[in-house]
Amino acid sequence: MKPVASQPDYSFHVLIVDDDITILGLLKEIVSLVPGCQVSTASKPDDAMQFIIKGGVDIVFTDVHMPGVTGIEMLEDILSLEKSPELIVMTAYPTGEVAQSAMELGASSLLAKPFEDISLVELELDKAIRKLLRQRASSQEVAKKKAELIKKNPNSEVDNDPVMKVSLPAPPSEADPVDSKLSAAPNSTTVAPVASYPSEEDYQKKLYPLSLLEPMVEIEVQRCLRNNRPFTLGFVDIPENLQLNASDERAAFRQSQVDKLLSCFRNSDVVIDAEKDGFVILGFECNKPGSNVLEFKLAQAGLQHFGFSVYPTDGKNYDELCRTARNGLQDKRKHRIVLFEAEEFFGRIIQNMLVDPKYAVTWVRSADEAYVESLKHSESIRLLMLSLTKDPKSWEMLAKIQKEGLTQFPIVLFTDVPLDQKIKGQLHKLGIKALIRKGASQEEILYVVQSFIMQPSVTMMRRNPRALVTLPVVYRVDGREVSSNTFTLSRDGVFIRDMNPPPTGSHVEIELLIPGRRGPIKAKAEVLYSVPYFVGVSRIHVAGLAARFVGLAEEFRVELDEHVASALTGYLIDPS
Repeated sequence: MKPVASQPDYSFHVLIVDDDITILGLLKEIVSLVPGCQVSTASKPDDAMQFIIKGGVDIVFTDVHMPGVTGIEMLEDILSLEKSPELIVMTAYPTGEVAQSAMELGASSLLAKPFEDISLVELELDKAIRKLLRQRASSQEVAKKKAELIKKNPNSEVDNDPVMKVSLPAPPSEADPVDSKLSAAPNSTTVAPVASYPSEEDYQKKLYPLSLLEPMVEIEVQRCLRNNRPFTLGFVDIPENLQLNASDERAAFRQSQVDKLLSCFRNSDVVIDAEKDGFVILGFECNKPGSNVLEFKLAQAGLQHFGFSVYPTDGKNYDELCRTARNGLQDKRKHRIVLFEAEEFFGRIIQNMLVDPKYAVTWVRSADEAYVESLKHSESIRLLMLSLTKDPKSWEMLAKIQKEGLTQFPIVLFTDVPLDQKIKGQLHKLGIKALIRKGASQEEILYVVQSFIMQPSVTMMRRNPRALVTLPVVYRVDGREVSSNTFTLSRDGVFIRDMNPPPTGSHVEIELLIPGRRGPIKAKAEVLYSVPYFVGVSRIHVAGLAARFVGLAEEFRVELDEHVASALTGYLIDPS
């Protein structure tokens, strides 16, 4: 069997079910502003079921109070299907028994009618789309691994593996194309799908010079002002391969990145070559959920640095829109950290510790705010930090983001009480990877933060683990003896605190004192690098020297391994 290559699917079929024509029109307008969305409407549950049974419906907005068959009965019918869409229930009585029954049946969320804030509708739509995108990305990964298995062993029975079989989406039938699935039902309307992948010829047509950016934005602002429509503006950086020396190789690599960039946008969008500032995108008729879809597509294409703004929410003129988009781009270049801390004093302390410009810290004070941040930025969050409390809302929030697959980032928990292994196991199930004492020093907290944020390629270079360990140590160099403490320790070396360390390349003699051990571990070592103390340096650092052991006996290395493993369990939660 020859594997069939497939492109990511960024199209969505949204069905809106309501007997109120005004609601149908409003939601249809909102959904149609998302690139790739196809919109169908139905005023009766029977008509809606015709769409859903045919297949291809991804998201359903439905009222639960309609004439004829009740919305609850329709929900039961939908959820009884083998593959059910995301269900967003609309009701004027969000706290009533009917709404509660809808959530118990498996509805994704509730929307209160009438809509006091359109952004809440966009938020629920965005939530459903993001969930679908994550599921499709996971399916693509499974399909990729399947293709690799088949390539290695063409005679393998991968298709007969039940795990692989249920994980892969069924390919569309040639006799039943997508368009036929979207044939109109009575009292319904369908919007034609938006093309997602322009042809090769369109690539050249879509690149415009920088001089056209400001006048094009000003013209679009006036048009959208007259017609009450949104549009999005974005800045995108494309990566460079600094290892390529030949100019033609660099040009070819850049062109490949530009092709990736262009494949993420519609033919109707405009891409402007901003030269040293990267590229600027104008997405016409595109709202906030639509810009989030564009961001997801860019991230899947391997383009991580971008920032978007939406008119008129993020700005009402050229300067405001560009400023918001540029700020978003700058944030993407940083490591996004979410700090969930209700206690003002402790939250301020942690925020001040993370002042390094490479961090972008968002401090939230409630579980609801932490959930919204996780929902909006799950792909870009590098770390979530929060304190151990008795508030059930915090744990409900962690369970919720875990259930919805939003925890693509590690979670660090601040605690001031010792925890047994059973509780640690429960915390690990919620996505918590490490514990930090509330009384830990700034250097210790930053070390734990950096150990999670550090790029995997750098982490993999270290074959042996190292841990935060504070032990008494004495080292001798050039006839002088210095007593100090360790900062980190591994079987291969040690970092020793010192305000005035010896220079790189120096050879030192070390005596390491371990509690409970008879006598110190003596070793010779070479200074790999030194970090002297500079008065006035704003960047946080630990002054001292990093030394590598030379000729250390294996029995001592084993002993250090055991001590490092014990120290790691003090703040890292072992999944076992």
